[in-house]
Amino acid sequence: MSDRVERELWLRASVDEVWNAVIEDGWLAEEVDLDLRPGGDATFRSSGDVKTGWVEEVVSGSRLTFWWAADGAPASRVELTLRRERELTRLRVVETRPLELLDLVGTPLPGVGGRTYGPALVAA
Repeated sequence: MSDRVERELWLRASVDEVWNAVIEDGWLAEEVDLDLRPGGDATFRSSGDVKTGWVEEVVSGSRLTFWWAADGAPASRVELTLRRERELTRLRVVETRPLELLDLVGTPLPGVGGRTYGPALVAA
């Protein structure tokens, strides 16, 4: 079983404009700090709320996948996909908390000395 929220937005903007809005301050959080490479750190701050995590995948201008969690809360995986369709850009947002996958499968976690694999207790 997994918790899942999925949304699509159709925007009158270029893919580049939407991409920049997503990775910069304002849309995901008031302050966004993303190291845009697999295993890079991710921090999101808004009105006293802080979520931290790591970047799983980046395809510049079309796909960003990251994990985030507030302190002490279960982690969730966020996947953002952008695609140009006619005169609009489609932004698809999927956030999941795939607990069944995290029970036994090692998950890449950033750490001292590089990425390590271990039980994904970040979601527990």
